[in-house]
Amino acid sequence: MAAVALNPCPDWEVLDACAAPGNKTVQLAGLMKGRGKVFACELNDQRLKRLEETVKLAGASNVEIHHMDFLKLRPNALKYSKVRGILLDPSCSGSGTTFQRLDHLLPSYSGDQGKDGAEIDRINNLASFQKRALLHALSFPAVERVVYSTCSIHQRENEDVIESILPHANALDFYLATPFPEWPHRGLPVFEGAQHLLRTEAAGDMEGFFIALFVRRHDQIKHLDKSVISESHARVASGNETQVDLSLPKLIRKKKDPQLDLKLELNPRLTRRKIFLKAMRTHKRSILSRLIRTGFGFPKVFRLLHIINSRKLKTVKRHMQRGNLLKSKSG
Repeated sequence: MAAVALNPCPDWEVLDACAAPGNKTVQLAGLMKGRGKVFACELNDQRLKRLEETVKLAGASNVEIHHMDFLKLRPNALKYSKVRGILLDPSCSGSGTTFQRLDHLLPSYSGDQGKDGAEIDRINNLASFQKRALLHALSFPAVERVVYSTCSIHQRENEDVIESILPHANALDFYLATPFPEWPHRGLPVFEGAQHLLRTEAAGDMEGFFIALFVRRHDQIKHLDKSVISESHARVASGNETQVDLSLPKLIRKKKDPQLDLKLELNPRLTRRKIFLKAMRTHKRSILSRLIRTGFGFPKVFRLLHIINSRKLKTVKRHMQRGNLLKSKSG
């Protein structure tokens, strides 16, 4: 159900964060009809072999396996700049199933599981890991849909994890969507919006599991132009240009100023100019991302890369003025 809840389009690039044993990975590959790309991450050597066997047996040709820790993936890396869906099924207590999840491989695992206190500590440690993994998944710049699922029935690993990261998710323009609206069992009513979560109870032949679906508001999504990315790759490969991070930053939040708002209405280019000049006074890497975010044409932006990287800010400003991108000579 977790892979179906993610509902990836065939041409997407998606990431299975904790992929082994690979059942959800090959299901994603099938839902995408063998197109696009599925990045499958797995850290443990033994589980990696099981993942490779599952992918080979399924004949999933659009799966790329990465033997590494998901938390160490760099969301800003160019390789993951087009990842639009992430399925996160992290290690959990497995309280909803008898399947062995190999949680003892986690650094946070406590070997003393015979006491009730030790079990509580274990669940708390798992919940801490799950929060970090979910926050990391939400930080990928182009991601549109993130599914968080567990085979646990504990509130600590499910509703509490979602509630704790919800303010951060909202700040990144994500909201909780409702997977399988007809499903009768929803999340425990411990916070507003828990009705969007999905639960099954461990009873009879049914195993207990949990699903949460985060969706980013479409009016905030801006994807990179494929031709520009290809051009950038070609320049990097030829050695004529250093590799540039094309990840999109957070939207710039402007302070409320009635006079400034009136000026912006009278002069739409004022926003771009102010953002550009502000970016020039900060880190050089911010200049490119903010220009892209505010709608400057890609060809003009890439022509400025060499000048920006050499920190010749006055030359950059003069070049922008000649291109009629800045109306004012002040600042």
